[in-house]
Amino acid sequence: MTRAKGAWFFAAAYLLSVPVFGQGFDFFGPSGKLGIDLSGDWVPGRGQDSDLGTAAGMMVDYGGIPINEASRLYALAWNASRITLLQHQCAGYAPPYFYTAPGYYRIWEERDPHTQKLVAIKMYGQIAEGLRTIYMDGRPHPPAYAQHTWSGFSTGKWDGNILTIYTTHIKRGWIRAPGVAQSDEATVLEHFIRHGDRITYFSVTTDPVYLSEPLSKTSELIRLIKDPGAWLYACDDGEQILSRSHDPTEVPNYLWGQHPSLREYSEKHKVPLLAALGGAETMYPEFAARLKDPAAAEAAAKVKLLPAAGPQHTSRAADPTPNDGEIHTLPVAGNIYMLVGDGANITVQVGDEGPLVVDTGTGKLADKVIAAIRKLSDKPIQFIVNTSFHMDHTGGNAKLHAAGEDPSLFGSFFSGQFADAGQGATIIGHQNVQNRMIETGSKAAGASEAWPSDTFVQGRRRKYHNGEAVEVFYEPNAITDGDSIVHFRHADVIATGDIFTTTQYPFIDVKNGGSVQGELDALNNILDKTVYEHDEEGGTLIVPGHGRLCDEWEVTEYRDMIAIIRDRVDAMIKKGATLDQIKAARLTADYDDRFGATSGPWTTDMFVEAVYTSLKRNEVKTAKN
Repeated sequence: MTRAKGAWFFAAAYLLSVPVFGQGFDFFGPSGKLGIDLSGDWVPGRGQDSDLGTAAGMMVDYGGIPINEASRLYALAWNASRITLLQHQCAGYAPPYFYTAPGYYRIWEERDPHTQKLVAIKMYGQIAEGLRTIYMDGRPHPPAYAQHTWSGFSTGKWDGNILTIYTTHIKRGWIRAPGVAQSDEATVLEHFIRHGDRITYFSVTTDPVYLSEPLSKTSELIRLIKDPGAWLYACDDGEQILSRSHDPTEVPNYLWGQHPSLREYSEKHKVPLLAALGGAETMYPEFAARLKDPAAAEAAAKVKLLPAAGPQHTSRAADPTPNDGEIHTLPVAGNIYMLVGDGANITVQVGDEGPLVVDTGTGKLADKVIAAIRKLSDKPIQFIVNTSFHMDHTGGNAKLHAAGEDPSLFGSFFSGQFADAGQGATIIGHQNVQNRMIETGSKAAGASEAWPSDTFVQGRRRKYHNGEAVEVFYEPNAITDGDSIVHFRHADVIATGDIFTTTQYPFIDVKNGGSVQGELDALNNILDKTVYEHDEEGGTLIVPGHGRLCDEWEVTEYRDMIAIIRDRVDAMIKKGATLDQIKAARLTADYDDRFGATSGPWTTDMFVEAVYTSLKRNEVKTAKN
């Protein structure tokens, strides 16, 4: 064969190998493997849950899903009226549920303009206007304390003609919208396989909180010949149902065993209730043998309607806080940063004036905290705001105070009130923070250096600093009787202290003025100040007392959880149950796998007791009135 004929033969073989539907190869992908072109407009075809998108489907239809006890109990408490709450009306879609929506999808490529190498693949879904970015350039996933989004953070690679995607940092979403939740600890592995004008979509969801084993799903996308012209999803939250109580802490839910639609699906489709309640066993053919005895199957189903007797569960969620002895800095928005690593989160505002710092951590890494702040600003710390008197928020006060100065006090009439005016950062806090710190540290040498000297009693303490309004709002009787939240209005960031965390049940310190109702009121006050950018995502960002950066959705989920647990405890109190009986009932069973603890400084039992005690105290007050 001559060289010319050989070249012609190679070219012909290559052309024949190119798929007839015009898919091109990506020779420049970081995986070094050939890829396919998924670009175009698509519509969902058939799939396992193809008729269950956008909250469709019947209640208590969990069969074939490997849900665990926590997930089943979560679903059995879910009341569809919760969707009418302001923060739930426009919630987005997390993968793989993203592809269950009945709208249109668009896929396109993003390439480097100079090299034409593939940087990312973009996927847009009409319903909720969801936008996914799948990075193809080998970049790493963000740290665990970074924000979660509906689409999560996705990286992809080509496996021949298969696009494989790995996604982390996903918000709490749905497996099936009528109650079967996907937790914010879930990760998703996806495969897109194109066959002409169809894409086979195969996903595997791993969720340590709500699934006992991975869940696989398949569906398809069908390519459209022309642009459908319908790509937007106008959704803004509106008024709640007017007939509902005016109590803003009311969250619709069903007490276990009282679901009014428990048998809706099973009776209509002649499916035994045990099968409809789901679980890994319902995925396998051996399960059919358990249904041969209807009476035994019914008895087994009734057992699953309540928490199983036995020990409490502990959180399966990974702690996002690094414990490597270093301080890590995460940009939040504008001139606001979150420092992570010394116990409670620290929020720092920088600008042309001295930094304003919210909380100071435990103090164990105070020198490294100061060093991290100096990397953000060359000016001394001017203000410190304490959201609480607890040591994990005030432990670094003395050192950060000494490392700063407040030039606004130099030469002012305040300077005559105390000799060292301005010779350190000014510490701001509610008067009860100062009171509690004096009570607990009055005998310690130099303790007064850590106490707030600029205090307020009611409402708010406001400042204009580093080019923006900063408001410190008092939240009475939440975690303690001295809690505050801090709102940076230009950057639109709220530091919540321990009123909101992502790592545990709220530390309601009843002995120091905390209460479950005050905690719920405080969370609703936060939600009254938040505005999402799009479908419960972005907009106002939230720096929690502990855990990862969040936005409005996570605060909503936390509020809902506490309100539901309050309702369960209150219902048992009204039936005359004792504290021990309430603890034994495992009323937090659907949330323990995410927030529970059986040891350490704050356990599930302590939280339940705090709820019980504050409700009983409220009962006494109501009786007196």
